Amino acid sequence: MSCDERVREHARFGFPPDVDVHLAEDSRDAHRIVADVVPDVVVADLLAGAAGGFNFARDMASDDRLRSVPVLILLDRDQDAWLARQAGARAHRTKPVHADVLVADTLALAGRS
Repeated sequence: MSCDERVREHARFGFPPDVDVHLAEDSRDAHRIVADVVPDVVVADLLAGAAGGFNFARDMASDDRLRSVPVLILLDRDQDAWLARQAGARAHRTKPVHADVLVADTLALAGRS
């Protein structure tokens, strides 16, 4: 997961205890995480850190091991929804995102509604 600090803090405590949540500071950190673990879902901030969630999602789409992992991209404004689609995201939300909505969307993408 790569997103701004406030959203990361909300996500840290919003998921059920049986869900492993890996938090990344930026896309480089996220790349290190997915090198070791193939996640069920990735939540990425469109513009977070070096290269941003857009490039991270595109990198995942070009990696055979990660291609099928659904991505939810967090946007700063509704007008950027087309960028989320271009990056290959299956879903997007515009910030601010409430923790309960983020958790519900993420669990739904993982097939754990």
